[in-house]
Amino acid sequence: MKQGAWDYLRKPFENADLIKTVKNALNHKRLLKANRDVTARLDQSQRNYRYMVNNSPDLIYTLDGEGCFTFVNDSFERILGYTRGELLGAHFSLIICPEDMVKADSAFNSQCRNGKDRQAVNLRLRKSPNMVVENALYNDFVFVELKASGIFHPGSQGEDDLFQGTHGVARDVTQQINLEDQLRQAQKMEAIGTLAGGIAHDFNNILMGIQGYTSLVRATLAPDSPEFKKLANVDEYVHSGSEMTRQLLGFAQKSDQSNNVINLNYLLKMSARMFGRTKKDVTIRQNFQKDLWNTQVDEGQIKQVLLNLYVNAWQAMPCGGTIYIKSENVHVAESKYDQLGLEKPGRYVRISVVDTGVGMDREVMARIFDPFFTTKEMGGGTGLGLATAYGIIKSHGGTFRVLSKIGEGSSFSVYLPARDSRVVKAAGHQQALRNAVSGRGTILVVDDEENVLRVCAEMLESLGYEVKAADSGKTALRVIEDEPGKIDLVILDMIMPEMSGVETFEKIKRLEPKTRVLLSSGYSKQKDVAKVLKKGCEDFIQKPFDVVMLSEKIRTVFD
Repeated sequence: MKQGAWDYLRKPFENADLIKTVKNALNHKRLLKANRDVTARLDQSQRNYRYMVNNSPDLIYTLDGEGCFTFVNDSFERILGYTRGELLGAHFSLIICPEDMVKADSAFNSQCRNGKDRQAVNLRLRKSPNMVVENALYNDFVFVELKASGIFHPGSQGEDDLFQGTHGVARDVTQQINLEDQLRQAQKMEAIGTLAGGIAHDFNNILMGIQGYTSLVRATLAPDSPEFKKLANVDEYVHSGSEMTRQLLGFAQKSDQSNNVINLNYLLKMSARMFGRTKKDVTIRQNFQKDLWNTQVDEGQIKQVLLNLYVNAWQAMPCGGTIYIKSENVHVAESKYDQLGLEKPGRYVRISVVDTGVGMDREVMARIFDPFFTTKEMGGGTGLGLATAYGIIKSHGGTFRVLSKIGEGSSFSVYLPARDSRVVKAAGHQQALRNAVSGRGTILVVDDEENVLRVCAEMLESLGYEVKAADSGKTALRVIEDEPGKIDLVILDMIMPEMSGVETFEKIKRLEPKTRVLLSSGYSKQKDVAKVLKKGCEDFIQKPFDVVMLSEKIRTVFD
């Protein structure tokens, strides 16, 4: 075969090898590029994963089989204050509240060994000692809801999977727990407040009978007679009993407060000076804001609150110490008022009483406002001081906040709504002897308590009035229907069964629009009384009252 023909036949084979080589090279290049693309995507995916894990609001972790941390995300430092270096290799008990260790051991490791996901469990995790404490009630701990699962490696053929450790997610539920505790506390205080209000109502009715008959007897005696003076002592005891029910009503948040617009700096200075005179082992430091906003409060009740706070601070310092008293204006934002336990955002005056005493743990702090709870020995206290103070502040639309730590003292802060009104000085209590004012006309007394009906009838008759009595709202309506236009005044109890005083008042006004009505009660919410007064009721008189007080109130209504 000629050389040219051979070259012609051989060329296709050589070209095919060349083509194959080129194709392989191209395929290898594409494969390398594909590998680089996959690697880049994997790197990006890992970066996204790390970003999501570390920026999760939850605590994400893994433990080895011994319960030591092998991974923690950045939330551990944000929420608990521990760095990754402090936790990696450390046992999980480092961050667990000691009281929750048994539950935690089960949740973190033991129950995960069976290979099943566990139900969520609530635990308390300890914050790092270096972390700034902001929350008053849960200052050392964070409440979390934890879900954990086991990590397993496949075992040899025929053997069970090998337990390697645990991975889990813990969600911070401190704020939720805080709000739930506040709700339970509010419900508990409301229930006990209702009971206290009922007791105060019945007690005031008893005092009503005592004071009424005492005033009737005194009216027949000469002011310089021994009997008159003895009955004056009875009046003093009745007054003391009335003050006690006033405290109960303040605790029940149902008292008819005598509110005045005042600058609280005045009360703070006066009460601190009085308390300081009796407790020489205590140093009082004062820091009052000069342009403090005004508040509308019952001065007597706020004095009682301050005295309770001073006494508690003093008792927390058995070896003496310092009480710091501070006043300041604060703006409570829309996002904060609910957490503080306030009714609405806005301007508030904050009063702080801080001591350098023994402090309190969380268990004691959770119960300090409970009625009859006390850490004092038998006979050392009733446990009603802070409970009453709590009710008084809540009835003023305010709230309490407490900070405390064992060995580092306590801080009680009171928030009260600020008012734009001018300061009005309250009139002093008049102790001068007064005479009853007599009169004429027909008065209908409506009360479900028989002893109150009886003493009111006798007091009114001694003043010259004709009296008709009704033991219920329905009976009162029948009396008015039977004698239209003949009733000059109705003295109406606010709290009655079946038909309340408010409902009775409304029906009386529909029957006889011109009939005068004087409300009377052993306890009533101020807003309820104001509501009825706005509807056309003439006035209100608080039980217990004597014949002189009753006569003056009736004369005011008629005039």
